[in-house]
Amino acid sequence: MKQFYKQKKVTFIIGILAGVVYGLAARYVFKSNIATVSFLFLVPIGLGAVPFLFINREQIQSYKKLLFIPWLSIPLLFGLMILFKIEDFLCFFVLAIPFILLGTLIAFLVVFLDEVIKRNKRNKLFGLALLPFLVLPLEKSLEPNSRNYNVNSEIIIEATDAIIWDNIVAVNIINETEYNPGILNTFGLPRPVKATVTKKELGGIRTGYFDDGLQFTEIITKYDLNREIAFSIKVDPTSCQNKIFQKHVLEGDYFRFENAVYKLTPMPEGKIKLSLSSEYNLTSNVNFYGEFWANIMIKDFQDRLLNVIQKRCEKKL
Repeated sequence: MKQFYKQKKVTFIIGILAGVVYGLAARYVFKSNIATVSFLFLVPIGLGAVPFLFINREQIQSYKKLLFIPWLSIPLLFGLMILFKIEDFLCFFVLAIPFILLGTLIAFLVVFLDEVIKRNKRNKLFGLALLPFLVLPLEKSLEPNSRNYNVNSEIIIEATDAIIWDNIVAVNIINETEYNPGILNTFGLPRPVKATVTKKELGGIRTGYFDDGLQFTEIITKYDLNREIAFSIKVDPTSCQNKIFQKHVLEGDYFRFENAVYKLTPMPEGKIKLSLSSEYNLTSNVNFYGEFWANIMIKDFQDRLLNVIQKRCEKKL
């Protein structure tokens, strides 16, 4: 009996390590092809199946906790990738949902459908493990979907339009005490530091600076004094060369900022509604997932920035 339990522990460890090795191999093969169905949804399926290639039916039937192998192998996998700077915490934050959910689902199906998946048919699990590598070439041959999306935020400010205008065309250094960071900032989403402008008119170049060195180069495309300002946005690639998450986005060429617009709308009692709208483009086969995270991150950034502007403007009254 003691030998049996020892064997189960060894099996458990082998299953975890097999999942980690599989995940590392997949990450190496896919490289810049992360924003694909093959990586986001098929690799987690393979990762959930791989451990059971090394486990017999008797062990599965007697050790249902094998169901939770992905809960250990996936964090360990990303922990190693973060340690060796293949990924960062923000990457894990974004990828965790499909990896953990699909990895666990496959483990669940293998464990609880074990009577259907007979031992002599267990090798069919190799098919699940190989699936993402077989599908990737086909997926790359297809034209990815390209679409623009818009994220809008707004806030009511009790200040004059002139005061608000001065605080959005150029933004003085934002101290840490002014900015209320969120969980995304904790995981690595950069926070804004300041914005400078060469000239306050059409064609003026506005530069947005972030705390991790990231910079946005923005050209003013509309300048309606105290009412509306719009600018095109380009990320300076040299400013994020050492940032893993930003490099993934730029090198994959599947995310691109298009423009941003500030609008001031008069409200009753002398208040002003300030809205900030950002347009971005996604080009991939998983735009639905990219849109989900892009909207969350951009909305979080906009809401927190508008909150800083509100406090600054109302403080000047």
